Amino acid sequence: MATLDRSVGQYFAINLRKTREEKGLSQAELAQRIKDLGQSCTQATIWKLEQGHREPKLTEAVAIGAALDLWSWTELTSKPATFNVATALDYWRRRAFELAEQTRAAAAAQMDALIQLAFAVRAAQDAGLSVEWAEGRAGGWLELTPEVTVLREVLVARAAEQMEDEERDRRRAEEERLVEQIISALENSGVPLVIKPEDIRFVGPDSSRDEDGVPVTNVAPAAK
Repeated sequence: MATLDRSVGQYFAINLRKTREEKGLSQAELAQRIKDLGQSCTQATIWKLEQGHREPKLTEAVAIGAALDLWSWTELTSKPATFNVATALDYWRRRAFELAEQTRAAAAAQMDALIQLAFAVRAAQDAGLSVEWAEGRAGGWLELTPEVTVLREVLVARAAEQMEDEERDRRRAEEERLVEQIISALENSGVPLVIKPEDIRFVGPDSSRDEDGVPVTNVAPAAK
């Protein structure tokens, strides 16, 4: 089995122990991580490698690098000063990524809060409260900058559109419920129905209307 050159064995031992301790892993925990990757390893193996009692096998070095989440296992063979610079860079790269993820999550949460705030402002206005009162109560969050002012208009428009959609859906559901009640009453009365429930199609806001502006309900012709 190929092993690393003796000249880098000392570097490997120093860097291995330093990295393991920085990551808060015991020798047994690191050995378990390595075994999870399919490489045979024990706590005694890690101890021997850290003490420099033997050179690591190539397969061990590769598995250890992966278990320690290093950029490359070969960095374990670098001089400690070089290795420290490389691992510091890795640490701050990961930290920057973590903070970027948190920032994106916070931005998404703030956007959701602004949307809900816009809904609340619109609801207050619909309840008869003044625009000045509602926007003042909002604490100025919808009018902080020119960009946010534009965002405010978008959010308010979105709130209005959603409320209109909800009202339209509510009315349609109410119409369907009433028709079902009427049809059920007629069926229970024993009166034969020329128009069946499935023949009725509710019209939308863009459907045709009669000369009095009343929506036309389309009914399929009854079967003869």
